[in-house]
Amino acid sequence: MIAMNYTKWILGLATIFLSFCPHSSVARDSPFTRHGTGPKYWIAYEECFVTNVPLSEERWKANIDWMEKTFKPYGYDMICNDGWIEAAQTVNENGYITKYNSDWKNGFSYWARYLQERDMKMGVYYNPMWLTRAAYEQNLSVKGTSYRTRDIVGYKSFNDPLYWVDVDKPGAKEWIQNYVRYFKEMGVTYLRIDFLENYETNYGTRRYEQALAWIAEAAGDDLFLSLVMPHCYNHAKTELKYGDMIRIDDDCFDGDWDFVSNRRRGQQKDHWPQFGNAFDGFIGFADVGARGQMILDGDFMRMNKLANDNERRFLFSLMIMGGSALAIADQYDTIGDHAWVYQNPEMNELNSLGFAAKPLSYDFRDAANSSRWIGQLPNGDWVVGLFNRESTPQTRSIDFHRELGIEDGQAVNVRDLWERKDLGGMSGTYTIELQPHECKVIRIQHNTLKIEAETASVRGGAKSIK
Repeated sequence: MIAMNYTKWILGLATIFLSFCPHSSVARDSPFTRHGTGPKYWIAYEECFVTNVPLSEERWKANIDWMEKTFKPYGYDMICNDGWIEAAQTVNENGYITKYNSDWKNGFSYWARYLQERDMKMGVYYNPMWLTRAAYEQNLSVKGTSYRTRDIVGYKSFNDPLYWVDVDKPGAKEWIQNYVRYFKEMGVTYLRIDFLENYETNYGTRRYEQALAWIAEAAGDDLFLSLVMPHCYNHAKTELKYGDMIRIDDDCFDGDWDFVSNRRRGQQKDHWPQFGNAFDGFIGFADVGARGQMILDGDFMRMNKLANDNERRFLFSLMIMGGSALAIADQYDTIGDHAWVYQNPEMNELNSLGFAAKPLSYDFRDAANSSRWIGQLPNGDWVVGLFNRESTPQTRSIDFHRELGIEDGQAVNVRDLWERKDLGGMSGTYTIELQPHECKVIRIQHNTLKIEAETASVRGGAKSIK
């Protein structure tokens, strides 16, 4: 029999959820948002960032072959190019780029087939609202219309090699939607659409939303839409409707502790990037990050740039608890002996199950409670992430009854997911002292009635779910 106070806890949780959770029609409904977590993949960021030049085709291939051997057995089955895209000026008859870089021998279609032969998928970094200088100069026909490429460019370019398309011009819709279909037809499953803040700033929210609506319509259920560098005005109201995943913090850059937790800590802007570090970003957008709403993207991971293994486990655990994509930016010749961080099967399983947790406080200034994250698996098990962002040791705990609603506060078994070790049955509270930048992720089995209400997935304001 369920105890009365536990019944009240369930009813209170349901009331919060129903009162604040957006209606299903508000969020983009896709297989990806219904699953609830981002993809596991390799991103071609690190070399480009370090050298400030486009990735070479030889290095692209070397990293693909390394990923297939080292990480594909753990579910990392996608490869994606990244920025430094301006040199992609080889276009087809419709004006669409055919290669990541004009110097590459092979194009997107070749590499899509190369990956398919290895039972892997290809993602593409590109913005369908872009139009290359090459397409402009050739003044090509816009597929499906009587218009030409020069007819649809806007008054403000992204930069010299890339123009923006103005959605108010006839032919713009066909350009944008056929670009999306072009990538889909070659087998691309993931589209990473960058510099959205630039378009919204220069062309306004109405035209920005129209462009996203066209992209989402063309993508359908076949193409994962990753929205990168969005302003996220009105708490991502626009992005929620049209994307599967949004970036919620500043770029990875050097990939060190500054990116993980320290950069502009405790500060929020009203435009991109609202949060400077990944931890604050996950807290700030946790209320919209849930199955059926929006997947949160904490950006990339460079394990070779973190100071120690505590920081490496911390970053990976944060990405897991936030329901993020798991994007490896380390390379075959930079990762060193840190591959193990990405290879923990019990942590990776959480991503595969669509798991996304919530902090006990959505106020990132509440350091203790916003550093304690809880979420529930489909079978009812609780997963708890306890984090220490500080430079001094900190005690973190979780109360099984008061904070998880476990009847009588009795856990059948507590399992440490990094140690991969059963700690046995426990009663009342789990408490641990964490060293600086250390974390603990535990999975709790119990006999209480299963609950799945997305752990109080609420919208609006900083709230505690204690």
